Amino acid sequence: MPSVTAIRIQTLLWAVLGVLFLLSAPILWAASPLVLVAVAALGAGLGLAVGWAIRSYRYRWRRSALAGAALACTLVAAPLYWLVLQPALHPLAVPRVTLGDGTRQVVFQGMVHVGSEQFYRSVVYDMIRARDAGYVLYFEGTLPGTPEATAWLNAAVDADGDLNAQYARVAQACGMQFQGDFLGFVQRQAAIDPAHIISADVSVTEMYDEWQRLVAARPELAQAMAADGANAGGLSISRLLDIVSGLGDRQRDFLATACRGAFTMLLGRAESQNDMNLVVLDFRNRKLADRIAADADQDIYITYGSGHFPGLLEEMRKRNPSWQILSTTWSTAILPPDDAVGHLPAGADR
Repeated sequence: MPSVTAIRIQTLLWAVLGVLFLLSAPILWAASPLVLVAVAALGAGLGLAVGWAIRSYRYRWRRSALAGAALACTLVAAPLYWLVLQPALHPLAVPRVTLGDGTRQVVFQGMVHVGSEQFYRSVVYDMIRARDAGYVLYFEGTLPGTPEATAWLNAAVDADGDLNAQYARVAQACGMQFQGDFLGFVQRQAAIDPAHIISADVSVTEMYDEWQRLVAARPELAQAMAADGANAGGLSISRLLDIVSGLGDRQRDFLATACRGAFTMLLGRAESQNDMNLVVLDFRNRKLADRIAADADQDIYITYGSGHFPGLLEEMRKRNPSWQILSTTWSTAILPPDDAVGHLPAGADR
């Protein structure tokens, strides 16, 4: 006969298991009802196996099956909940930094390649206000290069074809937007007003030439890049996106929610150390700092990836130590979609 304390502990444990199951079941159901059934059945089977192993199967098989199902659902749902909650718990913040050297100002608006529509909309409005106030707009976007240089870049960043097209597909799969779709008007306006709306980036050919120069001085860079390419395996991003496109609406909506959490987590990390950063970040930062220094009489509004800012500020101060940070504000780049749909009460439309 179990003691009163043992009964209370068992009751508490069953209550906890029940709550965990009730929390985990909805998110597994959102992925697919079959996922919930499969995970629960697998957990129940494992529970029965454990019950048999400890010689309690005859008397407690129902308990073993229920406990196994609840634990399995909880263990599978926990990382999914963690991803889903990332945008709320750890928002991906990007900076808007105003710099001054005593004679003019440079505004650096940090960007991400894939983000929420609300974020890009606010950046576009801010750019329009800056342009109307007399700022010159600098925007990011590598210019086309030779076929050889383009093939090198695609291989270096593990892109399967057009990199921008791949970003757009990732954005669609994750229920977000590709920055190129929102900032396309900037490129169109640059053709009309090239003196005030400027593609301040380098070309892919310039990046390739810089890489060749670095490799000539440090041959180990080419060896490291070749090793990285040899180690890259498994499904390509394009193949994964093809699989996602074949899912049902429920599964795509669920995946988009989890994907926003994954992007929030990955993009929020510090920039990883990579040999390609010598070109993708450092070289482009130097070229951008040179352009800012040459445009000495203009206030400038820059939209560039957030990861460029520390290196760019360092390069700007090498050319002019007077540059100081005047103010910094932050925006959340990944938010839940704002295309909410509701239902009117029955009969309200009569």
